[in-house]
Amino acid sequence: MSPKPRIFSAHSHTAPLCTRTHQIAALILVTATFFFTRLFDQSFPPSPCYLDRHLNLHVAKTNDAGHLLWPDRGYGSHLSLKIYVYDENEIDGLKDLLYGRDGSISSNACLKGQWGSQVKIHRLLLESRFRTRKKEEADLFFVPAYVKCVRMLGGLNDKEINQTYVKVLSQMPYFRRSGGRDHIFVFPSGAGAHLFRSWATYINRSIILTPE
Repeated sequence: MSPKPRIFSAHSHTAPLCTRTHQIAALILVTATFFFTRLFDQSFPPSPCYLDRHLNLHVAKTNDAGHLLWPDRGYGSHLSLKIYVYDENEIDGLKDLLYGRDGSISSNACLKGQWGSQVKIHRLLLESRFRTRKKEEADLFFVPAYVKCVRMLGGLNDKEINQTYVKVLSQMPYFRRSGGRDHIFVFPSGAGAHLFRSWATYINRSIILTPE
């Protein structure tokens, strides 16, 4: 005769209930832990070394000339970022990127349409209080070019734009110094940096603005 199968009821192993007594005990434990932690902290104040290190994090540092050092001078009321704007006459080829191969395209003509941001950003930085005329003190470098406008108005074709950019970049020692990381380029419209076909080779580490 085969043994009868065991029937396991859903109530065979009932989990212990969390009673009100358990809840009160847990609350007392949490309160006691908080109390003793605060008491322990007050009994052992931070060491002078810790305080000095902590306070130094919030003290603005200056150089011998009294100027705030980075990053302090890059934030809040102490903001004094320095931006150098390349002049159109200092680099051979830069004028071509601004006015076309024969210089017949005016900046006012390039203010119109979607590409106007290239001109507006350039003019804004020329008048900015953050502009510096000393490359050695600059944090960032702005490379002016109206290539979207110049291309649309027939001042340069795609091949000429590419060749001219390469020519211009080869004359920038500060660009080579940082690998282009601190240089700003503006390429408006959906084409973006592809207006410079070799951008991925030459300015892939640079700051690229693509306003639309």
